[in-house]
Amino acid sequence: MSIDFNIKPVGAPVITPILRPEPEAVQAAVPTDLPAPQSVTAADGGSATTATKSGSTPASSIARQVIFDQAAAEMVYVAVDQNTQSVISQYPDSWQLKARAYFRELDQSKPQRIGSLATDRVA
Repeated sequence: MSIDFNIKPVGAPVITPILRPEPEAVQAAVPTDLPAPQSVTAADGGSATTATKSGSTPASSIARQVIFDQAAAEMVYVAVDQNTQSVISQYPDSWQLKARAYFRELDQSKPQRIGSLATDRVA
């Protein structure tokens, strides 16, 4: 008699399909057959335009810039609408830059430590 702690499956695992009834809106829907000019088709590969937000400016009027923020000591990536000169998106956000600049200023204003602290180990 052997002591075997491994569990050995008896047969192949079976996945039970879950059948859900169709919602009432689908059952009562009217089938729609549109003529070819009015139907929606997939765009050709590479010809699709990329817009940042629905209903926003076309991609050709967006200028992308990389700026170095000296107070935060960090690179900032900005997308600007050339027509209105408004910022569309920015990474990192302005609140993050302000917080980083604040904490950086705190670190620089601390007096430099001379010698070791009582909690430092000497090996």
